[in-house]
Amino acid sequence: MTLKEHTRRVVRAAIELVNRLPFTEDERREWLRKAIRSAVWHDIGKIHKGFQLNLKKGTTVVSIRHELISLWFCEQYLNLPIDELFAIATHHKGIVSDGFKKLSLFEIGTDLTCHLADDPTLVKNAEAIVKAWGALFNDVSPVTNNPSPNDTYSDEIQFLLMKDRQQSQAVDRLQLARMRGLLMAADHIGSAKTESDLPVWKRLELTDFYPTTINDKKQVVRVPFRPFQERMQQYVGDVILHAPTGSGKTEAALSWVYANQTENARLFYLLPYTASINAMVRRLKGVYGKDRVTALHSKALDFFYEEAINETNNFQQSEEIARNKRSASRELFYPVKVATLHQVLKHALHGKGWDMSLFDYQNALFIIDEFHTYDAHLTGMMLATLKWLKRFCCAKILLMSATIPKFLLERIVIELFDGDQSMVVRPKSKEPADAEILKRIRHKLVCYPQKAVSNVLHQITAILQEGKKTVLVIVNNVKSCQELAKAFDSYEPKLLHGGFHREERTEIEKAITNKDKAKRPRLLIATQAVEVSLDIDYDIAFIENAPIDALIQRFGRVNRAGKRKKPSEIHLFEQSIGNTRRIYDEAIVKETWRVMLNLDGKELSEQHLVEACDEVYVNGYTDEQERNFQIGFTHDRIINFDASFHAGDWSDWVEEVIDKSNLKIDVLCDNLRSTFESRRKEGKYIEASQLLVQVYPWECPKEYQSKLEDKQNTLVATNLKYAPGIGYQRIERSPDFNFL
Repeated sequence: MTLKEHTRRVVRAAIELVNRLPFTEDERREWLRKAIRSAVWHDIGKIHKGFQLNLKKGTTVVSIRHELISLWFCEQYLNLPIDELFAIATHHKGIVSDGFKKLSLFEIGTDLTCHLADDPTLVKNAEAIVKAWGALFNDVSPVTNNPSPNDTYSDEIQFLLMKDRQQSQAVDRLQLARMRGLLMAADHIGSAKTESDLPVWKRLELTDFYPTTINDKKQVVRVPFRPFQERMQQYVGDVILHAPTGSGKTEAALSWVYANQTENARLFYLLPYTASINAMVRRLKGVYGKDRVTALHSKALDFFYEEAINETNNFQQSEEIARNKRSASRELFYPVKVATLHQVLKHALHGKGWDMSLFDYQNALFIIDEFHTYDAHLTGMMLATLKWLKRFCCAKILLMSATIPKFLLERIVIELFDGDQSMVVRPKSKEPADAEILKRIRHKLVCYPQKAVSNVLHQITAILQEGKKTVLVIVNNVKSCQELAKAFDSYEPKLLHGGFHREERTEIEKAITNKDKAKRPRLLIATQAVEVSLDIDYDIAFIENAPIDALIQRFGRVNRAGKRKKPSEIHLFEQSIGNTRRIYDEAIVKETWRVMLNLDGKELSEQHLVEACDEVYVNGYTDEQERNFQIGFTHDRIINFDASFHAGDWSDWVEEVIDKSNLKIDVLCDNLRSTFESRRKEGKYIEASQLLVQVYPWECPKEYQSKLEDKQNTLVATNLKYAPGIGYQRIERSPDFNFL
């Protein structure tokens, strides 16, 4: 691609982007002028003979920062606004600071003198070059007659390009960041040649997501919206939806979007697990169209690859498609993004891409679908981030939960909604269609004090032998899952836990959510990975005790719609087979058991579960949880975002901490080494990476780690093996060794 063609593509991308962002008409006119002008001049520095020589050699070593030569042209011969100069100078690297991909003092200092001396013809003809370049793109910026151009940058721009000097400058740093974000987005889209593919915003209509059910003839038929869903269709503004699992919260969420959508404003649908995100992407593509919706999470590349390979059956083409889609998902490309909360937290903490996200988040709609009360630190950071989105980005918020305890609900109402209780929407018992879900009895609770699931294997076996019921077993760690699988091997159990590599995890999720329910496994043994948003429905469950909000989610995987003739039995066990101290707060788990034991033998209504959740957390968080909540809620970077950010800078550690918040590392089990290397030799790089598993560092100490000689320095765990259908296991285990 020639420089002229690239520039034209970036200009077109800038125009298309601005026309698809939620601006007023005055804002749009102003941003169009600025975006087009910046796009025209951002790469003029590539004319330098040193850069051209690198191109001819095909070298990947950049000896000259073309964007800084572009800055020199613009400073010496054009009178561009400071934010446009800043964006041009930083559209590849960040300002001078610690970290990767940042400019150096040498590059913004004496480096320029050397480069100008290397190309005297460029300096001599610079004014003519600028005039010709402007004419080529119909840019009417006045060109300064400057027979003696400086070989240094102005103090103003140099100080803005240095982290330790920027905040002392009298300049709108937020405008610098926005201009940089917009130019980078246009440059990336133009480079990818996708400027003509930018999706057009779609106005959501009620007919796009009308609720359906399957009738007696196995036909899909429409059913009316429930009254609480209809209320959401009239509700304008922030809101909390407190409704049971399986009550139609997704339709209620889309009803809220219908009431609150404004032209070109983005939609973010946040879910806690990648499996539920991928499922929601597929669902929303059916609502918005496949070209408007994307997934945004740490394993999105696998999701895009799976989509592509199913369409092309060509791994090389699929890899390219997947990588392009992942890049686009991080840009200002898609109007609907289904993501983890971590992706938004990353930007609130000044992680990479925060400046671009300012346009994504402006006037956006955020749906937070379930969150874990028991993870107090994450909950605190979530609330701080939602306050930031409301204040800084004028975003609207919908929080949805079946399991939110009263103390946290009250705290959210106070912190986010100024104490306005009217912002909480619930199904109403006086409305017959709502009462149907509130009064339904889906479960009968059977408690087992001082016992574990392993004490009732004979009972589970008898149910499986009878063959009339599907069985769900949920335990608290991977090792327990694997041990139970051995006990029920003859019944072909399917396991779902965090110990599988991504390739097999995808196949498992497909199997347990098969559209033909007769083909789903009759016995599923899972960890907490099964809790949220997977569309599964079992007849009976055997569940280890956990925090009440986690239990309610687990219960929701059984008799989901409440349409069975009798309530399904939930067998709840006080003891866990394995160690849970690293997973849950012990005090909350004990209090949950005390409360649930009072419900032993009862048929549970939704109100029983709401009251149980409130009782467990009647005193709020434990002291330790409250400390963790406050650490997250008062995080200085979030609450003082305006004062603490630097335009053109980001924190590399944020992405690492957020994406690896569970402290796990990616490793390759020793017995998969040859398969991994074979795939890489064939060019199947994504398929090779899908063989990696995530483990805690203590499961694979340094003495059991070896590195492959590849670009990623892939870690091989010599003490771990991988068994299909089981997951990773330790080759030589001590008796007290437990996977979490």
